Amino acid sequence: MNLDRLTITLPWPDMSLMPNRKNGRHWGGVHDAKVRALSDGRNAALAALGRNAMPRGGRMPVRITFASPDRRRRDIDNLLACIKPHLDGIAGALGVDDSLFRPILIDDAHDADRRGFVLVEITAGDAHA
Repeated sequence: MNLDRLTITLPWPDMSLMPNRKNGRHWGGVHDAKVRALSDGRNAALAALGRNAMPRGGRMPVRITFASPDRRRRDIDNLLACIKPHLDGIAGALGVDDSLFRPILIDDAHDADRRGFVLVEITAGDAHA
């Protein structure tokens, strides 16, 4: 069955992937975290898909909600940057290029369970877009 919307829940991102924390550090220091994030994104997307598929073609609107584990203020563009490997894994699982993830709407929330997670909602692409 083809899905018109896919909802994926990711773990709260590893803060070592935050661009402001990476500055001046060797790339190897975050390599393992990037590999885990790519795998987490791919596995979460495959689990959400199950035996279904999403139609390909055109842009795929994405809504990302960062539900933080606490009430600290976080830089939203850094949060988006630190889930780039997750998005790459999701795109790979869907068989699309992540450049099709447009537009991207970003929001924040607070996780009452204090674990933190990221909710990614993807709408099927429009072949005419």
